Amino acid sequence: MKMDSKTGRWSFFFLGIIQLITSLSISLTAISMHVFPKGHELLLLAVAIMSFCLAYLSPEFQQNDERIKKIKEKGMFYSYFFILGYMFVLMIIVQRNEIFLNTYQAICILASLTIMTVFLSFVILAKRY
Repeated sequence: MKMDSKTGRWSFFFLGIIQLITSLSISLTAISMHVFPKGHELLLLAVAIMSFCLAYLSPEFQQNDERIKKIKEKGMFYSYFFILGYMFVLMIIVQRNEIFLNTYQAICILASLTIMTVFLSFVILAKRY
């Protein structure tokens, strides 16, 4: 069963709104208890951004032509270098003890940045090509 363009867009947009509200409520609760960031609230924010990006890209991604393949290929290529940069900066920050992160927080930050970078690069490249 194939989903039409408007249904897919609204579904992703609605899910993005739900994830954003959930992320903001958990973050505000964590800030009020002075334990921000735990890690999972950043992942929820990344999933919200991913949903908004997919809402924008869903009509284009349904047609699997050469343009979409090029966008996916270049998006992953550019994201790879950004992710390496994130890891390098995080290693320097943790090594110099400027920010105290446990392993879970560091992995959540890297996962969140990875999700956001990949999908935002798709959006930027979709506008470009």
